[in-house]
Amino acid sequence: MERAYDVVVIGAGPAGCAAARTLSRAGLSIGLFDKAVFPRDKTCGDALIPDALHALKKLGLAQRVAQISYSVHGMRLISCDGTEVVIRAHGACMQRLKLDELLLDGAIETGVKFLPGHDFCAVFDENEKLYRVEFNKGGEIVSAHAPWVLLATGAHPAPIKRAGLLLNAECRSFAVRQYVRNEPLAKKFNELIFVFDTTVRGGYGWIFPGPDAVFNIGIGFFGSAHKHTNPRRDYERFIAKLPLAQELMRDGEIVSPLRGAPLRTGLSGTRFADGGLLGIGECVGTTFPLTGEGIGKAMETGILAAEAIIGKCQLGRAAVAQTYKRSMDVLQPKFAVYRKAEFLFNWPYLTNRLVRHTRRNETTRGKVEGLFNETTDPAFLLTLPGWMKILFH
Repeated sequence: MERAYDVVVIGAGPAGCAAARTLSRAGLSIGLFDKAVFPRDKTCGDALIPDALHALKKLGLAQRVAQISYSVHGMRLISCDGTEVVIRAHGACMQRLKLDELLLDGAIETGVKFLPGHDFCAVFDENEKLYRVEFNKGGEIVSAHAPWVLLATGAHPAPIKRAGLLLNAECRSFAVRQYVRNEPLAKKFNELIFVFDTTVRGGYGWIFPGPDAVFNIGIGFFGSAHKHTNPRRDYERFIAKLPLAQELMRDGEIVSPLRGAPLRTGLSGTRFADGGLLGIGECVGTTFPLTGEGIGKAMETGILAAEAIIGKCQLGRAAVAQTYKRSMDVLQPKFAVYRKAEFLFNWPYLTNRLVRHTRRNETTRGKVEGLFNETTDPAFLLTLPGWMKILFH
């Protein structure tokens, strides 16, 4: 069986659905393929920070998310020595299963054809104008044709390699998380909690409140630190050491097993485009180093790729690829700074000093708040004058 579309989107996560909805609203016919049958779960911290909320607003879905998500109005940083600081932060939390379902419904309602249970096998450039994309559907190979193909298959390198976009198979980061329901604790705070602790050397732990008193608790490692540790063991140590985590688990009900997944970070390791084939979302490393936030940038790259096709398709593949690459180049500097700043996770003394200084210095607090809201240049984390103030004032 063969199908023809204006655009084939491979992967129905946030990036794929954002691209599909944007393209379909512009009048293009879209085939959205995914190997999973939805709803499907995915390891994620579930926090929607301002860049994600902005992307959802652009997609026309922000109000729907607001109706079923849990609003948070602060971010609490806890250092290795127990120092805490709460900063202003506006965001939301909702389980990825629910978010992905909402985004998929948002794509389908615009006329996108969704085809689950299709495992991506290969893509062929037939005549420099049309691609043939092959999928395994229940043991049978089926094909789809389109002038444009968007790859949104996530962090695992195998499908990226099959598409010919892979440069480096290494996933530099890794995270594990669990869901726990605790109604008494849910009444005490509505902050995103980030914990820097020696049990998560090379990363951080988190506790995020969600709808229906269900918390997302987990740990993440960055800069390949996960290769030198045991995430399950360190997760258990993290819980045993943090009083708030102990309270969550002691008085709560575990509602999901511990799950883990690799993360592609830093906009590296994958080519953004090859002719009319564009990579979007986590497969091109849209998860931020240092912070681990990825949903917003995944949706943003899906929208950028869709806009490049809509605006430049009449000028051919080279024009679309160039437009998309330029958009991605604009994002690169911030990713590069965050990657360099990952050294903080390996030096508890520095994170202790940063949290202490943020607590007592309004200027630094404003900069940290700006990191969350993407209104501050993160380069201050790398400057000698900045650290002289943090260490000695």
